[in-house]
Amino acid sequence: MGLALHTTRQDGRATIAARGSIDLHSSDELRARLTELVDAGEREVVVDLTAVDFCDSSGLNVLVRAYKHARAQNATLTVTGAYGRVENVLRTTGLDRFLIGGAATDGSPGRQ
Repeated sequence: MGLALHTTRQDGRATIAARGSIDLHSSDELRARLTELVDAGEREVVVDLTAVDFCDSSGLNVLVRAYKHARAQNATLTVTGAYGRVENVLRTTGLDRFLIGGAATDGSPGRQ
């Protein structure tokens, strides 16, 4: 299964709902969409992973780079809806501390 992305905007927030697998073959599409949103001036970007069943290291790399790019542009990027294997990989790598919605966004470790 590939990756499908659907973007919605509401109340100053851009949400990308992803469906499928984020891997070496699909991560460039996600990277391009996230970069496009931040560069277009979106200040709050949410990546909804509710319908994502797999995310490999290339997908994690895209999320981390997009997070850093957003911060450099005075924007926020968070992840929501991760469950199962995807949530596990975020927690195992420690990326949940700053990527998952509700996590600290001031650079300090830990959840708020």
